[in-house]
Amino acid sequence: MMKKTILALLLGLSCSAFAQEADDADRLYDRLEQQDNTALTALTDLAKRQDPHALSLLGFVYEFGVSVPKNIQQAIDYYQQACALGGDYGCYNAGYFYQYGIGVPQDNARASQLLEKINAADIDIETTKSLGHTIYEAKAKAETDAEMRAPILKYVSRYLNTADDETRRIFSRLGLSKSDTLRLAKRWAQQGDPKVNFYVGHFYNFGYSPIKEKDIEAMRWFRRAAEGGEPDSQNLLGLAYREGRWGVDANAQEAVTWFERAAQQGNKDAMINLGEMYYTGEEIDVDYDKARALFTQAYDKGVSRAAKYLAWIYYNGQGVTSDCQKAWEYRERGRTGETKVSYMAHCVNDKRGREENRQTLPALVLKNQSTFLGGNGGALKCENHFIVDTNKLAEVANLRVVVTLKNREGASGQFTLAFAPFGMNTMNETLYGREYSSFRSAELVPQKTKDFCQPGDVTFQIDSATARINGQEKDLLATGIIKPYVQHAG
Repeated sequence: MMKKTILALLLGLSCSAFAQEADDADRLYDRLEQQDNTALTALTDLAKRQDPHALSLLGFVYEFGVSVPKNIQQAIDYYQQACALGGDYGCYNAGYFYQYGIGVPQDNARASQLLEKINAADIDIETTKSLGHTIYEAKAKAETDAEMRAPILKYVSRYLNTADDETRRIFSRLGLSKSDTLRLAKRWAQQGDPKVNFYVGHFYNFGYSPIKEKDIEAMRWFRRAAEGGEPDSQNLLGLAYREGRWGVDANAQEAVTWFERAAQQGNKDAMINLGEMYYTGEEIDVDYDKARALFTQAYDKGVSRAAKYLAWIYYNGQGVTSDCQKAWEYRERGRTGETKVSYMAHCVNDKRGREENRQTLPALVLKNQSTFLGGNGGALKCENHFIVDTNKLAEVANLRVVVTLKNREGASGQFTLAFAPFGMNTMNETLYGREYSSFRSAELVPQKTKDFCQPGDVTFQIDSATARINGQEKDLLATGIIKPYVQHAG
């Protein structure tokens, strides 16, 4: 029993030491990539201690000339040394050069010898060989055809993003673990291909690196790709600016700019995202014509999500004459479980109600409903949840309310609330199909300090309020149609 315990302890120490060395090797590579010349010496010393991961990384260093002159023979030598130490690293990397004659005379026999040394104890070797052949054949073509690189990265990411344990082992032994793939993408990205830069950002986003600020690093690469014209990255920049995340502050005009660039290139997600901005009017003023055009483009490209917006536009008569039949056609395509008879009756009644109320103004009540602590990945201390209610069928759009918040300690701050359109129907559901009052709209006020984060400790006053009511611009304070909520005792 004592012998088994000692053996287990020794094995545990050995595994721990190996994991530490692998971690050290990765850190040394990162330093080398940043032009730290002492890292090469340290990585070489680690390799001399027969660390297979360090040897494999040195193979990569010399294959791609990372802070050293490119040297294929030296790369092969290091990969082969790594391969000889158990077959977990380097075998496919080394075999690649001989199989496709990259930097050395083609030698299929030598390639086969190296590929057979891969550790196949806990992986499906036939699957491994098939994947290895597909990927490395494409990589060989990418040596002279740079346009092959982005498709390779896309292919590998399809497996790695949702990989189970065996798949991760397979790709690691192929020399294409998540960290390996990120390193490869970064070397290829130096050639300036916007799509490859996008994949570098994508890999950071999906945790291919253990760095803490992975999304901020991803944003750096997405920006490079976006500035180079890559539409997926342009859409992602639009989202970052719209929501104020990944290290940038919310900026509606920047969001519009990037969404427009992506949409002009046919990016369907950007069409929907930009259409939402014009439709909800929370970041910019409502523009139903632009929203409808974008949703129609997206729908014609097969985006079923666009149907729900088009259904609401024709149901509510937003920028168009209300058309219940057309609304139903889009509604039917976007969801199921509802009868046409019921929907059409509802639509006709709401249309009649809006017409009857067109000449009268609604009454609006604004309330600081609650406070959500935290938010935006820890960047916010809290968010104040404001709601506004109306008392009748009437379109309320572009509602902008400037409020001053005050706490008991005397601190105050002024904030602008921008609400999405509401009050146009009695369907009592959100754009996403959830149950919610059609006569209510909500807005969150993000707070970076704790001044206004104590529930019940914050009061507000309305400084100004404007909106488009039934198509006409109104000063809501001058007309007296907006009031703060007052809770009556008893």
